[in-house]
Amino acid sequence: MRLFVAIQFSPAVRSALLEAVETLRRQGSGRFTRPENLHLTLAFIGETEDLAGVKAALDAACTGGPVSLTVGGLGHFGDLWWTGVREDPGLEALALRVQTALRAQGFPIEKRAWKPHVTLVRQWRGPRPILTVREASMRADRVSLMRSGRVHGKLTYTEIYGVRL
Repeated sequence: MRLFVAIQFSPAVRSALLEAVETLRRQGSGRFTRPENLHLTLAFIGETEDLAGVKAALDAACTGGPVSLTVGGLGHFGDLWWTGVREDPGLEALALRVQTALRAQGFPIEKRAWKPHVTLVRQWRGPRPILTVREASMRADRVSLMRSGRVHGKLTYTEIYGVRL
C-alpha cells in the first residue's frame, strides 16, 4: 500500500481551494487536483504493508488537541502550483510528532524541513497565473491515514484510519 498522513479540510477551506482551482482552469491547463483529493500532507510514508506500525505511530503522536490551519497565497515548485499554509506552532509540532513517531517505528520519513502546502495543479501549462487564493481557516481535530492508488484510472486517496486530536 502507498500511504501518507494528512489533514482533510473543512467545507469552508475546501471551498476556498476549489475556487482557486477553478480560477486556474480558466487560465491554463494541467493536472488539476480533484476536489476529493485536496489535503494537507503531514508525512509521506510510501509503500508499506506495516499498517500496525503506522497506526501505533499515529496513536502515539496525535496528542495535544486540535490545531489551527489557515490556507492562502500562491506559490510553485517548477510546474506544480500550490497554496500555502500559514505558520502555526501547534500544526508544526503535530507534523514533527507524526514524523518522529513514524521514524521510531522504522519508516524512512524524509528528514528535510516540512513545507506545508496544498497542491492545486501539476504540470501547469500557461502564463503565470493571476490569482489570489482566498484565506480560509479551520480547527483540525483529526488526522487521517490515507492510501493512494488508482481506481478506474483516477488517482484516488482513501482514508483507512483516523485519529482524533
